[in-house]
Amino acid sequence: MDRDHPHQRPSKYVVPTGHGYLGTYTVSTDRTVTISTAALGDRDWPTDTAHAIDHDDGVALVPRTDTTDPLAEYTLCRRFTGARIAVGNAVIDALELSRGDDVRVYDLESTDARDGLLLVDADDDPRLATDDAG
Repeated sequence: MDRDHPHQRPSKYVVPTGHGYLGTYTVSTDRTVTISTAALGDRDWPTDTAHAIDHDDGVALVPRTDTTDPLAEYTLCRRFTGARIAVGNAVIDALELSRGDDVRVYDLESTDARDGLLLVDADDDPRLATDDAG
């Protein structure tokens, strides 16, 4: 509720997310998560390769040029005007996820002021607590 609409209730269909939220994706039966153009947006990745690295809140996908010790390396797939990237077992294991679990994707620039994406377990999203605190 807000003071302009004191009798209005928040929607039961709204799922809280943190600052920089880009989308929610589900771990497939082959233990991958394919992140679509919707989350990748118009980012200009300097290479077609992204590295998955440990992050305090989950796993970050950063351009290959930004790290030397990745958990895994993934290729950005470009087709026509769209792009997508599929992350696999290394990321799924690091986040301790199983088939059917959800992954939230955040803009790493909004959380750490660096290029990339942040992947977190949707059931234990640390970005919610961080954003609520201040």
